[in-house]
Amino acid sequence: SECLWKALEQVIPDVRERAELTLVGSPLTHQRFVRRHRGSYGPGIAAGKQQWPTATSAIDGLLLCGDSCFPGIGVPAVAASGFIAANTIANVQQHLSLLKELETINN
Repeated sequence: SECLWKALEQVIPDVRERAELTLVGSPLTHQRFVRRHRGSYGPGIAAGKQQWPTATSAIDGLLLCGDSCFPGIGVPAVAASGFIAANTIANVQQHLSLLKELETINN
């Protein structure tokens, strides 16, 4: 974490004094605060042996999204998995149509 502190200090020299609580992100903090087995990230799949899970599931009507689904780990990928799940229900044109309908209802 030291390199991050030094980078922040370039912009905010007294950032360490301003911080009221600091926690270094590690597998242990990830395990505690996100309740992931041994602080893991993403799905527990062996490389080359299976593919990333998709939005669909074995349970009818249950869609999946998050870091354990395609396209994977990180905020942009997790957001994309939500878009993929939403697009499984309705395509982009249907989403836009529903948004326009909501806009007319709210005005």
